[in-house]
Amino acid sequence: MAVALRPFQATAVTEIRGAFMAGHRRILFVLPTGGGKTYTFVYIAEQAAIRGNRVCILVHRQELVDQASRSLHAIGCEHGIIAAGYRQDLRHTVQVASVQTLARRLHTLPDDFFQLLIVDEAHHAVAGTWAKILAAMPRAHVLGVTATPERLDGRGLGDQFSVLIEGPDAAWLTQEGFLVPARTFAPPGIDLSGVRRFDTKKGKHDSEDRLRQGQAMGDAVTHYRRTIEPHHNGTAIAFCISVAHAEAVAEAFRNQGISAAMLDGNTDRGIRKRLINDLGTGQLKVLTSCDIISEGTDIPSVTGAILLRPTDSLGLHLQQVGRVLRPCPGKEHAIINDHVGNSHRHGLPTDPRDWSLEGRPKGKPRKPSDALPTRVCPACFVTQPAAQLTCDCCGHTIDPPKPRELTIVDGTLQELPAAVVARRRQAEVGSARTREELEAIRLERGYSRGWTDHILRARGNHGRAFG
Repeated sequence: MAVALRPFQATAVTEIRGAFMAGHRRILFVLPTGGGKTYTFVYIAEQAAIRGNRVCILVHRQELVDQASRSLHAIGCEHGIIAAGYRQDLRHTVQVASVQTLARRLHTLPDDFFQLLIVDEAHHAVAGTWAKILAAMPRAHVLGVTATPERLDGRGLGDQFSVLIEGPDAAWLTQEGFLVPARTFAPPGIDLSGVRRFDTKKGKHDSEDRLRQGQAMGDAVTHYRRTIEPHHNGTAIAFCISVAHAEAVAEAFRNQGISAAMLDGNTDRGIRKRLINDLGTGQLKVLTSCDIISEGTDIPSVTGAILLRPTDSLGLHLQQVGRVLRPCPGKEHAIINDHVGNSHRHGLPTDPRDWSLEGRPKGKPRKPSDALPTRVCPACFVTQPAAQLTCDCCGHTIDPPKPRELTIVDGTLQELPAAVVARRRQAEVGSARTREELEAIRLERGYSRGWTDHILRARGNHGRAFG
Protein backbone atom coordinates (compact mmCIF):
# COMPACT_ATOMS: atom_id res chain seq x y z
CA MET A 1 0.00 0.00 0.00
CA ALA A 2 1.09 3.60 -0.56
CA VAL A 3 2.71 5.17 2.49
CA ALA A 4 2.09 8.86 3.24
CA LEU A 5 5.00 10.15 5.26
CA ARG A 6 4.69 13.38 7.18
CA PRO A 7 6.70 16.15 5.48
CA PHE A 8 9.46 16.11 8.12
CA GLN A 9 9.70 12.31 7.85
CA ALA A 10 9.97 12.54 4.07
CA THR A 11 12.72 15.14 4.48
CA ALA A 12 14.59 12.79 6.81
CA VAL A 13 14.33 9.92 4.30
CA THR A 14 15.76 12.17 1.59
CA GLU A 15 18.65 13.22 3.84
CA ILE A 16 19.39 9.60 4.80
CA ARG A 17 19.43 8.52 1.15
CA GLY A 18 21.71 11.44 0.33
CA ALA A 19 24.15 10.46 3.06
CA PHE A 20 24.29 6.87 1.81
CA MET A 21 24.83 8.12 -1.76
CA ALA A 22 27.63 10.39 -0.48
CA GLY A 23 29.52 7.32 0.73
CA HIS A 24 28.51 7.03 4.37
CA ARG A 25 27.88 3.40 5.26
CA ARG A 26 26.70 3.91 8.85
CA ILE A 27 24.20 6.69 9.56
CA LEU A 28 22.54 7.69 12.83
CA PHE A 29 19.06 9.26 12.61
CA VAL A 30 17.78 11.14 15.66
CA LEU A 31 14.11 11.95 16.26
CA PRO A 32 12.40 12.57 19.62
CA THR A 33 10.17 9.91 21.16
CA GLY A 34 6.74 10.13 19.53
CA GLY A 35 8.05 11.65 16.30
CA GLY A 36 7.46 8.49 14.26
CA LYS A 37 10.88 6.81 14.08
CA THR A 38 9.36 3.35 13.62
CA TYR A 39 7.06 4.45 10.80
CA THR A 40 10.00 6.16 9.09
CA PHE A 41 12.39 3.21 9.25
CA VAL A 42 9.82 0.58 8.20
CA TYR A 43 9.15 2.75 5.14
CA ILE A 44 12.90 2.77 4.41
CA ALA A 45 12.99 -1.01 4.93
CA GLU A 46 10.15 -1.55 2.47
CA GLN A 47 11.73 0.70 -0.16
CA ALA A 48 15.11 -1.01 0.21
CA ALA A 49 13.43 -4.42 -0.16
CA ILE A 50 11.62 -3.29 -3.31
CA ARG A 51 15.06 -2.51 -4.75
CA GLY A 52 16.17 -6.09 -4.06
CA ASN A 53 18.04 -5.61 -0.80
CA ARG A 54 17.70 -7.94 2.17
CA VAL A 55 16.93 -5.88 5.29
CA CYS A 56 17.16 -6.68 8.99
CA ILE A 57 15.45 -4.50 11.60
CA LEU A 58 17.35 -5.09 14.84
CA VAL A 59 15.55 -4.58 18.17
CA HIS A 60 16.27 -5.64 21.75
CA ARG A 61 12.93 -6.39 23.42
CA GLN A 62 9.81 -8.41 22.66
CA GLU A 63 7.59 -5.30 22.66
CA LEU A 64 9.82 -3.74 19.99
CA VAL A 65 9.69 -6.91 17.88
CA ASP A 66 5.89 -6.73 18.00
CA GLN A 67 5.85 -2.98 17.34
CA ALA A 68 8.07 -3.20 14.25
CA SER A 69 6.07 -6.20 12.97
CA ARG A 70 2.76 -4.36 13.39
CA SER A 71 4.12 -1.34 11.54
CA LEU A 72 5.31 -3.50 8.64
CA HIS A 73 1.93 -5.24 8.46
CA ALA A 74 0.23 -1.83 8.44
CA ILE A 75 2.01 -0.86 5.22
CA GLY A 76 1.53 -4.31 3.68
CA CYS A 77 5.18 -5.36 3.88
CA GLU A 78 5.61 -9.13 4.26
CA HIS A 79 8.43 -10.04 6.63
CA GLY A 80 9.93 -12.73 8.82
CA ILE A 81 10.79 -12.66 12.50
CA ILE A 82 14.03 -13.94 14.04
CA ALA A 83 13.18 -14.24 17.71
CA ALA A 84 12.47 -16.85 20.35
CA GLY A 85 9.02 -18.37 19.92
CA TYR A 86 8.77 -17.65 16.19
CA ARG A 87 9.34 -19.98 13.25
CA GLN A 88 12.26 -18.58 11.30
CA ASP A 89 11.54 -18.01 7.61
CA LEU A 90 14.42 -16.35 5.75
CA ARG A 91 12.57 -16.36 2.43
CA HIS A 92 11.18 -12.91 3.29
CA THR A 93 13.36 -10.03 2.16
CA VAL A 94 12.66 -8.07 5.35
CA GLN A 95 13.34 -9.58 8.78
CA VAL A 96 12.67 -8.25 12.29
CA ALA A 97 15.30 -9.69 14.61
CA SER A 98 15.77 -9.79 18.35
CA VAL A 99 19.35 -8.83 19.17
CA GLN A 100 19.79 -11.77 21.53
CA THR A 101 18.40 -14.34 19.08
CA LEU A 102 20.28 -13.08 16.04
CA ALA A 103 23.55 -13.07 18.00
CA ARG A 104 23.05 -16.76 18.79
CA ARG A 105 22.32 -17.55 15.14
CA LEU A 106 25.05 -15.51 13.45
CA HIS A 107 26.94 -18.68 12.56
CA THR A 108 24.03 -19.76 10.34
CA LEU A 109 24.16 -16.62 8.15
CA PRO A 110 26.85 -15.48 5.70
CA ASP A 111 28.35 -12.10 6.52
CA ASP A 112 26.79 -10.55 3.41
CA PHE A 113 23.29 -11.94 3.94
CA PHE A 114 21.79 -8.52 4.76
CA GLN A 115 22.52 -5.44 2.70
CA LEU A 116 20.86 -3.05 5.19
CA LEU A 117 20.76 -3.25 8.99
CA ILE A 118 18.32 -0.91 10.73
CA VAL A 119 19.22 -0.63 14.42
CA ASP A 120 16.39 0.53 16.66
CA GLU A 121 17.33 2.29 19.94
CA ALA A 122 20.79 2.68 18.43
CA HIS A 123 22.34 4.30 21.51
CA HIS A 124 22.96 0.68 22.57
CA ALA A 125 24.92 -0.11 19.41
CA VAL A 126 28.46 0.47 20.71
CA ALA A 127 28.21 -2.17 23.42
CA GLY A 128 28.16 -5.94 23.81
CA THR A 129 25.88 -8.01 21.62
CA TRP A 130 24.95 -5.11 19.34
CA ALA A 131 28.57 -4.41 18.45
CA LYS A 132 29.14 -8.15 17.89
CA ILE A 133 26.35 -8.28 15.28
CA LEU A 134 27.55 -5.16 13.47
CA ALA A 135 31.09 -6.54 13.37
CA ALA A 136 29.81 -9.84 11.95
CA MET A 137 28.16 -8.06 9.00
CA PRO A 138 30.81 -5.62 7.77
CA ARG A 139 29.40 -5.35 4.24
CA ALA A 140 25.97 -4.12 5.27
CA HIS A 141 24.91 -0.50 5.27
CA VAL A 142 23.68 0.48 8.74
CA LEU A 143 20.95 2.93 9.74
CA GLY A 144 20.71 3.56 13.47
CA VAL A 145 17.65 5.30 14.90
CA THR A 146 17.25 6.75 18.38
CA ALA A 147 15.64 9.57 20.32
CA THR A 148 18.61 9.89 22.66
CA PRO A 149 22.11 9.50 21.13
CA GLU A 150 23.82 9.76 24.51
CA ARG A 151 25.05 7.12 26.93
CA LEU A 152 25.50 7.37 30.69
CA ASP A 153 29.04 5.96 30.43
CA GLY A 154 30.04 8.85 28.16
CA ARG A 155 31.00 6.59 25.28
CA GLY A 156 30.34 8.23 21.93
CA LEU A 157 28.43 6.63 19.07
CA GLY A 158 31.08 7.71 16.57
CA ASP A 159 32.66 4.25 16.89
CA GLN A 160 29.73 2.83 14.94
CA PHE A 161 28.32 5.77 12.95
CA SER A 162 30.02 8.30 10.70
CA VAL A 163 27.29 10.92 10.38
CA LEU A 164 24.34 12.13 12.44
CA ILE A 165 21.08 13.31 10.86
CA GLU A 166 18.60 15.10 13.12
CA GLY A 167 14.88 15.45 12.59
CA PRO A 168 12.88 18.27 14.21
CA ASP A 169 13.23 18.67 17.97
CA ALA A 170 10.57 18.10 20.63
CA ALA A 171 9.69 21.79 20.86
CA TRP A 172 8.83 21.95 17.15
CA LEU A 173 6.92 18.65 17.25
CA THR A 174 4.90 19.96 20.20
CA GLN A 175 4.21 23.29 18.54
CA GLU A 176 2.99 21.54 15.39
CA GLY A 177 0.75 19.12 17.33
CA PHE A 178 2.74 15.93 16.75
CA LEU A 179 3.41 15.74 20.52
CA VAL A 180 1.21 17.00 23.35
CA PRO A 181 2.42 19.72 25.75
CA ALA A 182 3.67 18.43 29.10
CA ARG A 183 3.13 19.83 32.58
CA THR A 184 5.90 18.80 34.94
CA PHE A 185 5.20 18.81 38.68
CA ALA A 186 7.96 18.49 41.28
CA PRO A 187 6.30 17.98 44.66
CA PRO A 188 8.56 18.38 47.71
CA GLY A 189 9.08 15.86 50.48
CA ILE A 190 11.72 13.34 49.32
CA ASP A 191 15.32 14.20 50.15
CA LEU A 192 17.91 12.46 47.97
CA SER A 193 20.66 14.99 48.57
CA GLY A 194 22.91 12.45 50.29
CA VAL A 195 22.81 9.92 47.43
CA ARG A 196 25.67 9.95 44.91
CA ARG A 197 25.81 8.38 41.46
CA PHE A 198 22.17 7.35 41.23
CA ASP A 199 22.77 4.73 38.53
CA THR A 200 25.37 2.71 40.42
CA LYS A 201 24.33 -0.30 42.49
CA LYS A 202 24.94 1.59 45.74
CA GLY A 203 23.14 4.69 44.47
CA LYS A 204 20.09 2.64 43.50
CA HIS A 205 20.13 0.88 46.89
CA ASP A 206 20.35 4.14 48.84
CA SER A 207 17.65 5.80 46.73
CA GLU A 208 15.36 2.80 47.09
CA ASP A 209 15.74 2.84 50.88
CA ARG A 210 14.45 6.40 50.99
CA LEU A 211 11.77 6.05 48.33
CA ARG A 212 10.25 2.90 49.84
CA GLN A 213 9.35 4.72 53.03
CA GLY A 214 5.61 4.93 53.53
CA GLN A 215 5.63 8.70 53.27
CA ALA A 216 7.35 8.70 49.91
CA MET A 217 5.02 6.17 48.29
CA GLY A 218 2.00 7.80 49.88
CA ASP A 219 3.18 11.08 48.39
CA ALA A 220 3.21 9.47 44.93
CA VAL A 221 -0.42 8.35 45.37
CA THR A 222 -1.53 11.72 46.77
CA HIS A 223 -0.05 13.69 43.90
CA TYR A 224 -1.34 11.21 41.34
CA ARG A 225 -4.86 11.88 42.61
CA ARG A 226 -4.34 15.64 42.38
CA THR A 227 -2.52 16.02 39.07
CA ILE A 228 -3.05 12.92 36.88
CA GLU A 229 -6.30 11.21 37.87
CA PRO A 230 -8.59 14.17 36.95
CA HIS A 231 -7.22 14.44 33.40
CA HIS A 232 -8.13 12.43 30.30
CA ASN A 233 -8.30 8.75 31.36
CA GLY A 234 -6.15 9.17 34.49
CA THR A 235 -3.65 6.46 33.52
CA ALA A 236 0.03 6.57 34.44
CA ILE A 237 3.33 4.72 34.19
CA ALA A 238 5.51 4.77 37.32
CA PHE A 239 9.25 4.33 36.74
CA CYS A 240 10.85 2.63 39.74
CA ILE A 241 14.34 1.70 40.94
CA SER A 242 13.95 -2.06 41.40
CA VAL A 243 11.41 -4.84 41.00
CA ALA A 244 10.74 -4.78 44.76
CA HIS A 245 10.24 -1.04 44.66
CA ALA A 246 7.88 -1.33 41.67
CA GLU A 247 5.79 -3.94 43.49
CA ALA A 248 5.67 -1.81 46.66
CA VAL A 249 4.51 1.24 44.68
CA ALA A 250 1.81 -0.78 42.90
CA GLU A 251 0.61 -2.07 46.28
CA ALA A 252 0.47 1.48 47.67
CA PHE A 253 -1.86 2.46 44.81
CA ARG A 254 -4.02 -0.66 45.23
CA ASN A 255 -4.35 0.06 48.95
CA GLN A 256 -6.00 3.36 47.98
CA GLY A 257 -8.46 1.66 45.64
CA ILE A 258 -6.56 2.50 42.44
CA SER A 259 -6.10 -0.38 39.99
CA ALA A 260 -2.37 -0.93 39.61
CA ALA A 261 0.01 -3.68 38.51
CA MET A 262 3.74 -4.27 38.27
CA LEU A 263 5.67 -5.28 35.17
CA ASP A 264 9.20 -6.68 35.15
CA GLY A 265 11.50 -8.63 32.86
CA ASN A 266 10.27 -11.97 34.19
CA THR A 267 6.60 -11.26 33.60
CA ASP A 268 5.07 -13.79 31.19
CA ARG A 269 4.87 -12.47 27.63
CA GLY A 270 1.09 -12.88 27.47
CA ILE A 271 0.59 -11.13 30.82
CA ARG A 272 2.88 -8.28 29.74
CA LYS A 273 0.84 -7.79 26.59
CA ARG A 274 -2.44 -7.85 28.55
CA LEU A 275 -1.22 -5.34 31.16
CA ILE A 276 -0.04 -2.90 28.51
CA ASN A 277 -3.34 -3.30 26.66
CA ASP A 278 -5.32 -2.74 29.88
CA LEU A 279 -3.35 0.43 30.56
CA GLY A 280 -4.10 1.62 27.03
CA THR A 281 -7.84 1.11 27.47
CA GLY A 282 -7.89 2.65 30.96
CA GLN A 283 -9.01 -0.55 32.68
CA LEU A 284 -5.67 -0.44 34.53
CA LYS A 285 -4.85 2.97 35.96
CA VAL A 286 -1.21 2.65 37.02
CA LEU A 287 1.50 0.37 35.69
CA THR A 288 4.77 0.30 37.64
CA SER A 289 7.99 -0.99 36.15
CA CYS A 290 11.75 -1.23 36.48
CA ASP A 291 13.68 -0.73 33.21
CA ILE A 292 11.02 -2.41 31.06
CA ILE A 293 8.92 0.31 29.45
CA SER A 294 11.44 3.15 29.27
CA GLU A 295 12.04 2.49 25.55
CA GLY A 296 9.78 1.73 22.65
CA THR A 297 6.45 1.15 24.42
CA ASP A 298 3.79 2.98 22.43
CA ILE A 299 0.63 3.72 24.47
CA PRO A 300 -0.60 7.14 23.26
CA SER A 301 -3.58 7.24 25.64
CA VAL A 302 -1.43 7.24 28.81
CA THR A 303 -1.80 10.56 30.61
CA GLY A 304 1.02 10.68 33.15
CA ALA A 305 4.53 9.62 34.03
CA ILE A 306 5.49 9.19 37.69
CA LEU A 307 9.26 9.48 38.09
CA LEU A 308 10.43 7.49 41.12
CA ARG A 309 13.86 6.50 39.83
CA PRO A 310 16.55 9.19 40.07
CA THR A 311 19.05 9.02 37.23
CA ASP A 312 22.12 10.85 35.97
CA SER A 313 21.28 9.69 32.43
CA LEU A 314 19.71 12.33 30.20
CA GLY A 315 18.85 9.59 27.70
CA LEU A 316 16.94 7.50 30.24
CA HIS A 317 15.09 10.56 31.51
CA LEU A 318 13.93 11.57 28.01
CA GLN A 319 12.95 7.98 27.18
CA GLN A 320 10.78 7.83 30.32
CA VAL A 321 8.97 11.15 29.92
CA GLY A 322 8.61 10.48 26.20
CA ARG A 323 6.24 7.57 26.93
CA VAL A 324 3.42 10.04 27.68
CA LEU A 325 3.97 12.72 25.02
CA ARG A 326 2.20 11.00 22.15
CA PRO A 327 -1.12 12.62 21.19
CA CYS A 328 -4.47 10.92 21.64
CA PRO A 329 -8.07 12.14 21.12
CA GLY A 330 -9.19 13.99 24.24
CA LYS A 331 -5.67 14.26 25.68
CA GLU A 332 -4.87 17.95 25.94
CA HIS A 333 -1.56 17.56 27.73
CA ALA A 334 0.63 15.05 29.50
CA ILE A 335 1.45 15.15 33.21
CA ILE A 336 4.90 14.38 34.62
CA ASN A 337 5.12 13.95 38.39
CA ASP A 338 8.84 14.16 39.14
CA HIS A 339 9.41 13.03 42.74
CA VAL A 340 13.19 12.63 42.35
CA GLY A 341 14.44 15.82 40.69
CA ASN A 342 15.28 14.40 37.25
CA SER A 343 13.69 17.43 35.57
CA HIS A 344 15.97 19.77 37.49
CA ARG A 345 19.00 17.71 36.45
CA HIS A 346 18.04 17.28 32.81
CA GLY A 347 15.47 19.96 31.98
CA LEU A 348 12.01 19.92 30.46
CA PRO A 349 11.05 17.69 27.48
CA THR A 350 11.06 20.59 25.01
CA ASP A 351 14.44 22.05 26.01
CA PRO A 352 16.99 22.20 23.17
CA ARG A 353 19.58 19.40 23.05
CA ASP A 354 22.99 19.54 21.43
CA TRP A 355 23.52 15.99 20.15
CA SER A 356 26.87 14.73 18.90
CA LEU A 357 28.58 11.49 17.90
CA GLU A 358 31.53 12.41 20.09
CA GLY A 359 31.84 10.83 23.50
CA ARG A 360 33.03 12.31 26.76
CA PRO A 361 36.85 12.37 26.98
CA LYS A 362 38.46 10.20 29.63
CA GLY A 363 38.62 11.88 32.98
CA LYS A 364 36.15 14.61 32.00
CA PRO A 365 32.91 14.95 33.94
CA ARG A 366 29.62 14.86 32.09
CA LYS A 367 29.17 18.17 30.33
CA PRO A 368 26.62 20.51 31.90
CA SER A 369 23.13 20.13 30.53
CA ASP A 370 22.04 22.52 27.81
CA ALA A 371 18.66 22.59 29.51
CA LEU A 372 17.26 25.89 30.62
CA PRO A 373 17.22 26.51 34.40
CA THR A 374 13.89 25.69 36.03
CA ARG A 375 11.91 26.72 39.08
CA VAL A 376 8.95 25.17 40.87
CA CYS A 377 5.77 27.16 41.43
CA PRO A 378 5.28 27.30 45.23
CA ALA A 379 1.50 27.15 44.81
CA CYS A 380 0.99 24.11 42.56
CA PHE A 381 4.52 22.60 42.23
CA VAL A 382 4.58 22.82 38.45
CA THR A 383 8.10 23.12 36.99
CA GLN A 384 8.77 25.81 34.43
CA PRO A 385 11.64 27.94 33.06
CA ALA A 386 13.27 30.04 35.78
CA ALA A 387 12.78 33.28 33.83
CA GLN A 388 8.99 32.84 33.76
CA LEU A 389 7.29 34.85 36.52
CA THR A 390 3.67 33.72 36.07
CA CYS A 391 2.71 30.06 36.43
CA ASP A 392 1.02 28.69 33.31
CA CYS A 393 -0.80 26.11 35.41
CA CYS A 394 -2.36 28.09 38.28
CA GLY A 395 -1.59 31.73 37.43
CA HIS A 396 0.43 32.31 40.61
CA THR A 397 2.89 35.19 40.41
CA ILE A 398 6.37 33.94 41.25
CA ASP A 399 8.83 36.33 42.83
CA PRO A 400 11.85 36.93 40.60
CA PRO A 401 15.02 35.24 41.82
CA LYS A 402 17.05 37.42 44.13
CA PRO A 403 20.44 38.43 42.76
CA ARG A 404 23.32 36.74 44.49
CA GLU A 405 25.53 39.08 46.44
CA LEU A 406 29.24 38.55 46.82
CA THR A 407 30.16 38.46 50.50
CA ILE A 408 33.73 39.35 51.42
CA VAL A 409 35.20 37.93 54.61
CA ASP A 410 38.61 38.28 56.15
CA GLY A 411 40.98 35.37 55.90
CA THR A 412 43.98 33.90 54.19
CA LEU A 413 43.97 31.17 51.57
CA GLN A 414 45.86 28.11 52.70
CA GLU A 415 47.33 25.40 50.57
CA LEU A 416 45.59 22.06 50.97
CA PRO A 417 48.33 19.56 51.85
CA ALA A 418 48.94 16.90 49.22
CA ALA A 419 48.69 14.22 51.91
CA VAL A 420 45.15 15.35 52.76
CA VAL A 421 44.15 15.26 49.10
CA ALA A 422 45.64 11.79 48.72
CA ARG A 423 43.78 10.48 51.78
CA ARG A 424 40.50 11.83 50.45
CA ARG A 425 41.04 10.22 47.08
CA GLN A 426 42.01 6.93 48.73
CA ALA A 427 38.91 7.10 50.93
CA GLU A 428 36.72 7.56 47.87
CA VAL A 429 38.21 4.45 46.28
CA GLY A 430 37.85 2.54 49.55
CA SER A 431 34.15 3.41 49.79
CA ALA A 432 33.46 2.10 46.28
CA ARG A 433 31.84 -1.32 46.79
CA THR A 434 31.18 -2.51 43.23
CA ARG A 435 32.95 -2.71 39.87
CA GLU A 436 30.51 -0.10 38.52
CA GLU A 437 31.45 2.41 41.22
CA LEU A 438 35.15 1.83 40.63
CA GLU A 439 34.64 2.27 36.88
CA ALA A 440 32.92 5.61 37.53
CA ILE A 441 35.96 6.77 39.55
CA ARG A 442 38.31 5.50 36.82
CA LEU A 443 36.50 7.48 34.12
CA GLU A 444 36.30 10.60 36.26
CA ARG A 445 40.03 10.55 37.01
CA GLY A 446 41.18 9.40 33.59
CA TYR A 447 42.87 6.20 34.81
CA SER A 448 43.82 3.44 32.37
CA ARG A 449 41.38 0.63 31.54
CA GLY A 450 43.22 -1.89 33.73
CA TRP A 451 42.97 0.18 36.93
CA THR A 452 39.65 -1.31 38.09
CA ASP A 453 40.86 -4.90 37.60
CA HIS A 454 44.04 -4.05 39.50
CA ILE A 455 42.03 -2.75 42.49
CA LEU A 456 39.74 -5.79 42.47
CA ARG A 457 42.70 -8.19 42.30
CA ALA A 458 44.34 -6.38 45.18
CA ARG A 459 41.19 -6.99 47.20
CA GLY A 460 41.07 -10.63 46.17
CA ASN A 461 37.76 -10.12 44.42
CA HIS A 462 37.51 -10.61 40.65
CA GLY A 463 34.49 -8.62 39.50
CA ARG A 464 31.98 -9.68 42.17
CA ALA A 465 30.19 -7.36 44.53
CA PHE A 466 32.08 -7.18 47.78
CA GLY A 467 31.55 -5.99 51.31
